Amino acid sequence: MRSLWSGVNRWLTWFHRWAGVALCLLFAMWFASGAVLHFVGFPSLAAGDRHAASPSIDLELLNLGPLDALARAPTATDLRLVSVAGRPTYLAEEPSGRWVSIAGDTGARLPPLSARDATPIAEHFGGYTAARTVGPLDYDQWIVHQHFDPFRPFYRIRLADAAATDLYVSARTGEVLQRTTFSQRAWNWSGSVIHWIYFTPLRRSWSAWNQVVWWLSLVALLSVAVGTWLGVIRMVANRASGRKGLSPFRGWLRWHHLIGLFASLIVVTWMLSGWLSMDHGRLFSHGEASRRQALAMRGSSTTEIVRALPLTWIRKLPTATEIIFNAVGGRSFVTTYDTHGMAHVFFPDDAVQGHTEVPESLLLTGLDHLWPGHVHAVPAADSYDALYRLAESTAGASLFEVDGDSALTVYVDPSSGRLLTVMNASRRDYAWIYYALHTFQFPGLIEHPEIRTSLVLALLALGFGASVTGVVLSVKRLRREFPTQPLRKTP
Repeated sequence: MRSLWSGVNRWLTWFHRWAGVALCLLFAMWFASGAVLHFVGFPSLAAGDRHAASPSIDLELLNLGPLDALARAPTATDLRLVSVAGRPTYLAEEPSGRWVSIAGDTGARLPPLSARDATPIAEHFGGYTAARTVGPLDYDQWIVHQHFDPFRPFYRIRLADAAATDLYVSARTGEVLQRTTFSQRAWNWSGSVIHWIYFTPLRRSWSAWNQVVWWLSLVALLSVAVGTWLGVIRMVANRASGRKGLSPFRGWLRWHHLIGLFASLIVVTWMLSGWLSMDHGRLFSHGEASRRQALAMRGSSTTEIVRALPLTWIRKLPTATEIIFNAVGGRSFVTTYDTHGMAHVFFPDDAVQGHTEVPESLLLTGLDHLWPGHVHAVPAADSYDALYRLAESTAGASLFEVDGDSALTVYVDPSSGRLLTVMNASRRDYAWIYYALHTFQFPGLIEHPEIRTSLVLALLALGFGASVTGVVLSVKRLRREFPTQPLRKTP
């Protein structure tokens, strides 16, 4: 038994040593980039900012009703109306997820934008003249995420402003969908790009990136777990032998052992939660509403939705930068966004009298199509709701509970009536084990960001210190295993 125990520990030591050699530098970069990412997130263009900077739709030029627009794309699952270069334009989402453009004045299906068309769109949006236009391009570092896929390709337009702003205009829809500045780009190279291994050649394939990061994170987690086990074993053996201190080692190995003992819990926690950030439904539910649930919530087909919203009524709507055609529980309406980025809801039988949200009673009607007689609104959320909203990016959503054994909570966008998250017990566990552990957005700390920031930075520094000692030890190990031979002088 003793020999078996000794043999297992030798194999664990070998694994920890060489996994550490391979990954120690990545560990150090993860902790350092995590500190940057805490302050500077990946660039994004918030929906409110996008709507506020987009041009208003000239409804006087609109000659095509939504039903006629849908006839140009009969399989479309969603329909929107925007302004592209001063022209009202319908955007129809096809089953493939791709968007097609239909001129609201002539009814023609529009080809992709040219660079000449895209440049003034960016200039109007950003308020500066363009310094240069690049594209069309399918990918670059700041549009690698798959949610950009339906809108590719893009034009990247650099504005002649002090921030060196880049705007990304979709050639398919004519919309500005991403914005970056020089400062964001510079910080993100040392933040999110390293932390998420977000390099374009890898990240442009979601499947390849998902597999690489998942397996890499798993090996890193196992290496840290084994190192923690070995560190405790060495400490116990040192104390049992009567020696003073916690570590039997000297030099850099002693520092690695001691810092590792104190940092092990947080390093294992972050490696576990970081690995789970790549779960994507492997172990926990993904929380996304199914297509069947989304359609049941609407209660109407796209054709039925737009048939109830005639052109004459749409022309009477107030000034808007975007009009989205929606339905909940079989009742059609539009969601508009004004020049301040604010959403408004209009029903065709309300004489163009807007609402700030879809009425709660109508949302309950739509949800009743999914869970008949088992849904009720939650007027006062529990103390954990803030965590769940942060984890699912559902700030401002309406919250409902589903009675019964399923123990579901449902988040609904009050402006569009669309399901955002269907959260069961598995998804709630995921919010704690991944999001709360990885970002320290615990109830209590969420309300005290200064305390949370101090705690996170202190723990990142501890993990970074353990990683740096591992880098030094790895260099020493490689030098011993692969000594360099001096060059022989030729006579």
